[in-house]
Amino acid sequence: MVQFPQPRLVTSTNLPAQITLPDIPAYTSKVFALKHNPHHLQAAHEAYESFDSYSIHTGSKRQRFFDYDFGLMSALCFADADFPHLRTAIELVLWLFSFDDMIDRGALNSIQAMQHAVNVTMKVLRDPSTPPPRFKVAAVLQSCFNRMRQDGGSGTLQRFIDATDQYTQRSLKQQINKSTERIPTVEEYIQHRREASAMMTALAVLEYTLELNLPDEVANDPAVIELGIVGSDILNWANDIYSFPVEFARGDVHNFVSVAMEHMNLGVEEAIAYVNQRIQKRVDEYVVTKNKLPKFGPGMDEQAARYIQGIEYFVQGFIDWSFITPRYFGDEAKKVKETGIVKLVAPIALDAPLRVEA
Repeated sequence: MVQFPQPRLVTSTNLPAQITLPDIPAYTSKVFALKHNPHHLQAAHEAYESFDSYSIHTGSKRQRFFDYDFGLMSALCFADADFPHLRTAIELVLWLFSFDDMIDRGALNSIQAMQHAVNVTMKVLRDPSTPPPRFKVAAVLQSCFNRMRQDGGSGTLQRFIDATDQYTQRSLKQQINKSTERIPTVEEYIQHRREASAMMTALAVLEYTLELNLPDEVANDPAVIELGIVGSDILNWANDIYSFPVEFARGDVHNFVSVAMEHMNLGVEEAIAYVNQRIQKRVDEYVVTKNKLPKFGPGMDEQAARYIQGIEYFVQGFIDWSFITPRYFGDEAKKVKETGIVKLVAPIALDAPLRVEA
C-alpha cells in the first residue's frame, strides 16, 4: 500500500508569532447580501440527529465537529431554502466536511484508501440500486441524494454528480501531488483550488434547495458560469486566508498564502495582502460580469435571478460564519473578528488512518 507522506512543514522560524487579517467582510458585504434562514434551528436539529445515527464521529472528535456549527453555516449559505430542502442541505454539508476532513487530517492516508473512498462515493451517486455502503460517509451522501432524486430537476442532479466527480477526483490528484512536495504555481493553484473546493457541488445543492431546474441555456450561459466561478474564487481565497493558521499547524502548504510565499518570495503578511488584493479584484469582476447578464425570457429570468442571489448569500454567509465557528480561530473567533489578529500555533498531529470499506 502506497502511503501519502507527511506534508512538509513551513519552517516556523520564518513566520511571525501572529498575523493580521484583512477586513474582507468590509468590502464583500457591499456587493453580497447576508440573510439567515428562519428554518435554521429545527432543520439543523433533524439533520444532525440523522447524521449522528451513522456514528461517523465519536468522543471528543464528534463534539469538536458538531461545535463547528455547520447548521448555522448552511442557514446563511442556503438562506432562501424551505425547511425540507434546508434539512437535506445541512446533511450534505455535514457529509462534505466529514469527507474533506478525512482527507486533510490524514484519515485517508494512502492512494488506495483515497481511490476506494472516491469510487464508493461516486457509485452511490451513479447507481440508484447500490446497497448502503459500509463506508459511512458515502452512506450519508447516498441517503441525501436519494431524497434529491425525488424532487430535484434532472439538470440539477446531473450537475451535482458531475461536480462531485470533479471534486473527488481533484482531491485525489491533489493528495498525490502533495507527495511530490512540489508547491504549484499561482495559476496552477487557482485552477486546482476551483476544482478541489467542492464549491461547484455546493452550487448544485443551492440550485436544488431553491427548487430550480435551470434550463441549459441559463446554466451554460458564459456569464452565469463565470459568476459561479468568481463567487467560488472569492469564497475559496478568503477561506485560504482564514484557514492558513490551521493549515500551517497541520503542515499543509496547499494554500494560496503558502503558494504566494513560495513563488513570489513574500513574507506571510505580504502574501496575505497579495491574496486579499486578488479577492478585491474578483469582487470588482463579479460586479462587471453581473452587469453583462443577458435576458433569458419569461420565467427563466426569475430563475436566473434567484440562483445568482443564492450565490451571493452563499459567499457572504460563509465569510461571516468563518468568524462565528471555532473551526478556524478556536475560542478566539469573536476576538479575531474584532481585532483581526491571529496567533500562529505549533504543528499538530494528524488523525489516525481510516479503513475504507465498500
